[in-house]
Amino acid sequence: MTDPADHAPEAATAMAQEVERLRAELQALSARDRLARNILDAAPDAIVVVDRAGTIVLANARAEDLFGYQRAEMLGASIELLVPESMRDAHLDHRATFFDQPSARPMGAQFELYGRRKGGRVLPVEISLSPVEDDDGMLVAAAIRDSTERTMVQTALRNARDGLEQRVRERTAELERANQALQTEISDRKQAEKALHQAQKMEAVGQLTGGVAHDFNNLLTVVLGNLNILARHLGNDEFGTELIRAATKAVERGANLNRTLLAFSRRQRLSPVPISMKELVEGMADMLRRSLGETVRIDIRHGADIPPALADPSQLEVALLNLAVNARDAMPDGGVLTIETAAVELDEDYASLEVDVTPGSYVMLAASDTGIGMSQEIVARAFDPFFTTKETGKGSGLGLAMVYGFVKQSGGHVKIYSEPGYGTTIKLFLPELRRSTGDRAPAEADRQAAPRIGGSEKILVIEDEPDVRALACRVLRSLGYVVVDAPDGAAGLELLDQHADVRLLFTDVVLPGGLNGPEIARRARERRPDLEVLYTSGYTGNAIQQLENLSSPVRLITKPYHIDQLAHEIRAALDNAPLSKT
Repeated sequence: MTDPADHAPEAATAMAQEVERLRAELQALSARDRLARNILDAAPDAIVVVDRAGTIVLANARAEDLFGYQRAEMLGASIELLVPESMRDAHLDHRATFFDQPSARPMGAQFELYGRRKGGRVLPVEISLSPVEDDDGMLVAAAIRDSTERTMVQTALRNARDGLEQRVRERTAELERANQALQTEISDRKQAEKALHQAQKMEAVGQLTGGVAHDFNNLLTVVLGNLNILARHLGNDEFGTELIRAATKAVERGANLNRTLLAFSRRQRLSPVPISMKELVEGMADMLRRSLGETVRIDIRHGADIPPALADPSQLEVALLNLAVNARDAMPDGGVLTIETAAVELDEDYASLEVDVTPGSYVMLAASDTGIGMSQEIVARAFDPFFTTKETGKGSGLGLAMVYGFVKQSGGHVKIYSEPGYGTTIKLFLPELRRSTGDRAPAEADRQAAPRIGGSEKILVIEDEPDVRALACRVLRSLGYVVVDAPDGAAGLELLDQHADVRLLFTDVVLPGGLNGPEIARRARERRPDLEVLYTSGYTGNAIQQLENLSSPVRLITKPYHIDQLAHEIRAALDNAPLSKT
């Protein structure tokens, strides 16, 4: 039997070898740990490793630099130590979610991330997460990079982009303004050329008719003189006397016709005197009612403080009678004739579109009917002599021609507003007595001296006539308002939906497309109950209420309007001032 002592040296040797092997392994492990630590410390990003509880179990040297903590301060601490206080609750939720569904991925795709340095300073960071399996469970390695410089670069790029976009918008706006100015000028010039062409045509026709009337007067003088001589020679010849009487009557009709031609050609003899327009209209009221019959109701409205006009009263009476008869013929089934008088200003903006208008103070006489109306083609020829739409034998076509010539010879202006189915308004503007005599009225001086009233609110302008719309927009923008405009009701309501800050609707009453001004206002106020409304029209105020059956008082400014009057009415509407009683 072998003594155990005999094996002791062998056991000791084996044990020594095992110890040496273990020491060698430990040295190898220490070397790998040092290598791993060196690799971690050499990484360009801060690396922080946490367990499921959120405890930091590993941090590299870059983490010390980034967050300002010593490695010993971070190890064993919660990862929320490195998260801004305002974001810690959200970070806890995100951390729990990641451990439930771990995957390697960058963080912050939907939002910006921030870290917290020792002392509390917050800095923008980029983070990439990677799950790491360990004997004790899963760990998460976070690679963290300071993105301050990138953020600054992005901010600078964003600011540069925004600045460039702003410059582009400004340049675009400048180009649009320049284009609009050109269009307003490719528009004003067209309107002026159109008015000039009409004036030249009327002047040419006037010269022709004036020359014919002059020669015709000579012929009538010869015929009438010979008829008078012949009457003396006939004695008691009843048959001959009857023939002479019929011929004389025809001469008298020719003379009346000739006077109309002279009126159109502005060559009649006028005896202008100061006229109270109100007294002249009231004095003719009963005669007009008898002439127009029971089917036509006459409504007379006078403005306040109307100065005298300078005109020939007899010719003015004939002109008003012609307007009334035309209105009656346009209302075969009856209707309403509104006669209105007012003091008005025709400013330089209006005069620039009408060529033959002198800016200044005028007295207006307007006749509005509720009849069949006229197309624009007919309106363009309405003042031409011998032009008529009436049946043969029912009109000479000289009534409006006479009115036109009389007003022009008196130094005034005539304007027609008409739409098929909406009736017609004809306005006569006769010179105010003070302007005619060189003594400008104090009221006019006050108006010119008064500053324009403006504002900064947004206004929606709806007007189908491009030249009038351009004029209104130009005036309102010059007063400081923000203006959007449309040619019809449908486009206007669409703009109203797009611009929630529109404070005032400024709309014409008669518009194309099936939507008139009151209907647009009704629909607009269904959308915006607080929206203020101001109407405009070439028709008189009373005719508007009759045509549209408006049940409540409305704000209305009639065309043509003085720009100071427009400024006042716009401001009054925006301020919801009481309606004028005049």
